[in-house]
Amino acid sequence: PDVSVELIWGKILKMSPIHSEHASVVNVIARRLILALEEGAYVSVQNPLYIDDFSEPQPDILVACPRPDDYRNAHPRPDEVLLLIEVADSSVRFDRTVKLPLYARAGIPEYWLVNLHGKQVEQYLLEEGQRAYAPGICCQIGDILRATRLPFHIAVRDIFGKGA
Repeated sequence: PDVSVELIWGKILKMSPIHSEHASVVNVIARRLILALEEGAYVSVQNPLYIDDFSEPQPDILVACPRPDDYRNAHPRPDEVLLLIEVADSSVRFDRTVKLPLYARAGIPEYWLVNLHGKQVEQYLLEEGQRAYAPGICCQIGDILRATRLPFHIAVRDIFGKGA
């Protein structure tokens, strides 16, 4: 009961523990998204995304189209997702090699991978009609990260804190 898991390609996988820096970055981005988007989108933190009967990951942040039921009756599905964000310290490789292709095949239009150790954010965009992301754009301290389907931008420095 005290172990977090997620379903990926039919396998139940143990999730990495959430350390304070990871939690802080998730909270900073989520707060900024909620303030910027107000009622224009649904922001979900560390909750399931139903891809299919074999995959139900729990991304750190998911931004979806608003729905009248506020997703009470079902978890968001890929066609409702506008932006997906994973924050990674020990899971960077897993998020690049397993989750990135999973999200692309599901049709998630935009995926950000926040690399805590590298102090950078990788932005991946799905090209129209494709099921693989274009090569990622690496945003570093000093860059401004802009969502493509949402009126949202954030300085990479703000994600990692003033001392970054």
